[in-house]
Amino acid sequence: MKDIDVKETMHEMMLRQMGAEVTCFLGKQCFVKFNKDGYEITYTYNINLKNKYFLQRIKPYPMSAGVFENLKDVVEMIKIDVEQFENVIKSGKFDKFLDINIKILEAARNLEDLFLYYKVDENVFDDLLKQIDIVKKKISDNAIPDKRVYFKKDPESL
Repeated sequence: MKDIDVKETMHEMMLRQMGAEVTCFLGKQCFVKFNKDGYEITYTYNINLKNKYFLQRIKPYPMSAGVFENLKDVVEMIKIDVEQFENVIKSGKFDKFLDINIKILEAARNLEDLFLYYKVDENVFDDLLKQIDIVKKKISDNAIPDKRVYFKKDPESL
């Protein structure tokens, strides 16, 4: 345990020397794992600097799930999320949905590498924004009431 404390202190010092403000506190970080029909659905949550619960879904693909006032809200969010995944798994379209999400995450990573490592022409920005708008329109055009399958919670981004 003391070895871990020394290593943590060294890393905190290195981050401060880089100009970061580092706040550390002893706390709890929880990992929550489900297996639904062979698919792993995993979450993690911890208490953030504002003393609220920060929830992230780790698998099947990483995504912030929100900030919550209490654990009851965290549990309710996980319950809804798992129910939604159970629905999409039962639909038989989960693998395609997962492939699309993985490609979107890879594209985001590629985009970051492009702009952080290369000089990019201004027209590339415009072209990428147009392509993203096309994808977003395709998504919103298909979010129609007749096709909705989950009603316990409203969509947050559509």
